[in-house]
Amino acid sequence: MKLHILGIPHTCTTIDNSHCAFTGKVLRFSPMMRSVGYEVIHYGNGDHNPGANKHEMVLTEAELEAYKTEIMGSSEIDRSVFHGTFAKVDNIIYSEFNKRLKELLRHNLEDRDIICCPFGVAHEAAISEFNNLKVETGIGYNEPYLPYRIYETFSWYQLIAGKTGAQGNNYWFVIPNYFDITEWDLCLKPSKKVVYLGRLQDDKGLQVVVEIAKHRPDLDITICGQGNPAPYLLYPNITYKAPIHGKERSEYLGNAMCTLMPTIYNEPFGGVTIESHLCGTPVLSTPYGSFVETIEHGFNGYRCHTLGDFLAGLDNIEKGLLNREEIRKYAVENFDMYVLAHKFSQVFQRLLDLYEGGWYSTRRYF
Repeated sequence: MKLHILGIPHTCTTIDNSHCAFTGKVLRFSPMMRSVGYEVIHYGNGDHNPGANKHEMVLTEAELEAYKTEIMGSSEIDRSVFHGTFAKVDNIIYSEFNKRLKELLRHNLEDRDIICCPFGVAHEAAISEFNNLKVETGIGYNEPYLPYRIYETFSWYQLIAGKTGAQGNNYWFVIPNYFDITEWDLCLKPSKKVVYLGRLQDDKGLQVVVEIAKHRPDLDITICGQGNPAPYLLYPNITYKAPIHGKERSEYLGNAMCTLMPTIYNEPFGGVTIESHLCGTPVLSTPYGSFVETIEHGFNGYRCHTLGDFLAGLDNIEKGLLNREEIRKYAVENFDMYVLAHKFSQVFQRLLDLYEGGWYSTRRYF
C-alpha cells in the first residue's frame, strides 16, 4: 500500500514556498509518513522531490511560470502578490496540472493505495475516475467534499459541519498541522520588537495591528507578508518586511517579543501561531477559531476580546510573565510531525479496515 500525495498546482513543493500553508504541508508529508514505514509518491511541479520514495513531475517550472505570466498578463510577476491569486480551479494552471496528474495516477495507482488530497476540490478533475480511497488530509478550507476527511482543528470541523448541516461521521478525523521542529530555534533573548507574519489583508486583523501601534508608539512593530502594506503603514513605528521563507521565518519570529495574530474570521489553523511557539514566542490572538485550541490563555499567549486585552497581553509579556522555554516545549510535544505521523497512520489503517469489516473491525488503535 502506497500513499499518493498531490502537490499544490500553482506552486512548487520547495522551502521557497513554505509560506503557503498548503504547500508547507505537502513539503513535510513525505518524510513524515516515510518515518512510520509508508511508501510515498509525490506529484508536483519541477524537479523537486520533498523526500518521497518517488517524485513525479507534473509541470516543469518553466511551464508554471509561463502560465502565471499568461494569467497575470505581464512578463514580470510581482512576488509580493498573494500566491492564492493563482489558486483557481478553472484556470490554465489547474486544468493542465490535473490533466497530466490523471495520466500519472493511471500509471502508478495499485489496489488499496490511498490518494491524499491536501487541497480538496482542486484535484477533483484528476482523481474522480479512480476507485481508490481518497482522503482530504488537512482541511483548512470551506468546501471539503470527499467522504474521508482530516480536519486541522475541532473548531473548523464543527464550523463546517454546522454550515452544511452534516451529521456525525466516524471517518472524519482531526489532526493538527504538523511541523519539522528542527527548522525552528528557541530564542530566549528576543528583541523588544512585535511582529506580524501573514497575508496583508483586512480579514487578518491588520487594523488591530495599527491600533496597537497607535497606543504603543514606543514599540517597533513589523508587518511581513504578501500583499500591499500601504494601508497599514500609518504610524512611524510600523515597518514593512517583504515575504520570507525557510530559516528566515524562524529568525524573524524568534527575535520577537511577541507575534500578533488578530485574525477577524474563524481561523482554520493559523500555522504562524505554532511557528512562533516553536521559537518560544508568545502570540496575541482573537478569542475564536483555531486559537481556542492552539493558545492557552496566560501560558503561550493571550486570546484578546478588545484593544485593552491586546495592550494588557503586551504588558504581561514585557514583564516576562510567560516562559519561552515552556512555550516551545509544549509546541514540540504537540506539533512535531514525527509524533503526528502515528496519528495519520492510524487514520490510514482505519480506512484500510474498510476493505475487511469496515466499522465492525475489531482492530485496536489505543
